[in-house]
Parts: sequence; C-alpha cells; structure tokens
Amino acid sequence: MDRLVYVWMAFSITWIAIFVYMLMLGRRQQKLAHELEHLRQALKTKK
Repeated sequence: MDRLVYVWMAFSITWIAIFVYMLMLGRRQQKLAHELEHLRQALKTKK
C-alpha cells in the first residue's frame, strides 16, 4: 500500500506541474497578444 501512495503523489504532482505550466503559458500568450495589439496601434498612428 505504501508504493501506491507514492505513485498517487507522483501522479498528483505531475498534473499540478502541468496545470501551473499551462497557466504560465496562457499568461505569457496574453501579454504577447496585448503587446502585439499595442504595436499594431503604434503602426497605424505613424501612417
């Protein structure tokens, strides 16, 4: 039964790490989208 607990813990930690990584990627993507929109607006005003 001890080994099953370790397997469950490893499984849980892995999924938590994947979830956190996906959140970080989502935030980074939002920042890039915002920066891209800002650059597009800057280019429009220069024309």
